[in-house]
Amino acid sequence: SILEWAEKHNEESNVMVKKLAGVKFHDTATEAALRVAMRTIEKRFVVGLTDNMKESIRRFNIVMNIDLTSNRNQNCMRKFFGHGTLKTNSNPHPKLEPGSPAWDVLARDNALDIQ
Repeated sequence: SILEWAEKHNEESNVMVKKLAGVKFHDTATEAALRVAMRTIEKRFVVGLTDNMKESIRRFNIVMNIDLTSNRNQNCMRKFFGHGTLKTNSNPHPKLEPGSPAWDVLARDNALDIQ
């Protein structure tokens, strides 16, 4: 289960903050590292949200100057955002509810990553 993995097998914590701030894997991420990571994101990334994937992709296309009027690009968007079996961008994952035991363990261990 996710809870069992989070409690017993997940040795990682705040991995994204560590990567973005240059903190070594076995070192502890700090609030200072979080600030460095956030500056890295501001300077080097275009951020999208998975809950609003279509809008995120639209923004990425603008930044990368991708022309959505071409048939090729429209077909790609249809394939990516189609319905049912036509949708190729999704994989089934168990849902975690805020407040569930697994959520709480992961949130505790990755408090900086989720800020």
